Amino acid sequence: MATNQELVQIATNFLLNAPPCELMEVVSDVRALLPNESLLNATAGSTFREYNTSQMISVQTSKGATLITKEGEIGTNEYLDAKNKQVITYDHIKQEVTNERSASGEIEQDIEQYRAAFDEEATKYCNEYYPNGVSAVYGSKVSEGIKITVCISTCIYKPSAFYSGRWRSVWTCTFKPGSGNVTSNGKVQVNVHYFEDGNVQLNTVTQKQTTSPSSDAQSTAVNAFKAIGKAELNLHTSIDNNYTTMGDTTFKALRRALPINRTKINWQKVRNFKMAGEINK
Repeated sequence: MATNQELVQIATNFLLNAPPCELMEVVSDVRALLPNESLLNATAGSTFREYNTSQMISVQTSKGATLITKEGEIGTNEYLDAKNKQVITYDHIKQEVTNERSASGEIEQDIEQYRAAFDEEATKYCNEYYPNGVSAVYGSKVSEGIKITVCISTCIYKPSAFYSGRWRSVWTCTFKPGSGNVTSNGKVQVNVHYFEDGNVQLNTVTQKQTTSPSSDAQSTAVNAFKAIGKAELNLHTSIDNNYTTMGDTTFKALRRALPINRTKINWQKVRNFKMAGEINK
């Protein structure tokens, strides 16, 4: 029989792999499976924090929406909202913002014009391609010059239609202002959960790299997002193409094909015929 520590490890794994926007539903189910639901209490805070930051969930503040990300974490449950020049405190157990304060030394002012330009383009990009999306942009100085980190997260949850999904992308753009190219390294994660009469999930992680010319702040940001948009569009197209052909390839290899008339067998009708035959004997 598993020890309490092993049970907690198993339960934590379930929680960290909860489908997009379904963490609390999984929490309820996992608690019901444990011999003592209080076993989760000691690790709930760290587990919820890991889930929320890795999923890059969006939250509402008094100044608008922002993301809870590992890239923006600056202290215990404190997250930088550079767009709105503030730092928020987020309670991962209650799932709510509990405090907001003005950012002071958390934003590097000498590169803020570049960070702000990328932030502006990220907002435009989300509005055009991800209607439910939220972006967060962070800036710092590195040996290569400037590093701009762009986080994009968009989620849809429709339990009435039995599906949920999240798109997450993190782009790290490094460059020297006004010279050379911007090198953008991206990590894109797509998670989809479909649960009508079953449980089907898509989990994919893709690494991308693009280059674009570096110039003044505004032009640098515009050119970088043109390259990012092209890379993400190619990924969208690749996923769409895979699903278009999957029905006639992968799924056929997994299960028996339909009869030649392409109609499912009505097993209830077959059963009724069999019962009628037994009665008439």
